[in-house]
Amino acid sequence: MAKREQVVAEELKNQQLAQEGEKEVRSIAQARAAYEQLMDGIRGYCQQARELREQAEKLQRSGRTDFQISEEIQQLLNRAEHLDAVADQKDGLPRQQALELIDRLEQEASDCKQLIRYNEAVQARQEQELENAKAAAVKMIQDAEERLAQTRHVLAEKVAQLAELES
Repeated sequence: MAKREQVVAEELKNQQLAQEGEKEVRSIAQARAAYEQLMDGIRGYCQQARELREQAEKLQRSGRTDFQISEEIQQLLNRAEHLDAVADQKDGLPRQQALELIDRLEQEASDCKQLIRYNEAVQARQEQELENAKAAAVKMIQDAEERLAQTRHVLAEKVAQLAELES
């Protein structure tokens, strides 16, 4: 009975590990999605900076040279420079941290999968041991019943013999 409880406990543990594995996979997917979102943001900043530079270039090509146009051109270029700086900043440490998180989560998921495979092998071995123990128990019961039947037969013969001797 203890063996069966152990097998049931192992099965529950395997189910829990499988759920944790699925949870890790979701976390990896979430980390990858966050990384893609970060990269989209970086690309967005770069695109905005390009567009601002193009606007500044159009204004310069327009031929207008008044103060307001030159001030607007400078503001566009300053804003483009700022967006480039933000993109560079996000492309550095946050990007590296996101990649490291993805790598760590993938390693954890790999470790979890390996542990699940190991536990499944242990469970299969224990189930086989349980089946072997059941078969051995059935054989022991059959042997005991045969011995009991033989003992009853011998006892019946001896009782009959005693009855014969007493009469």
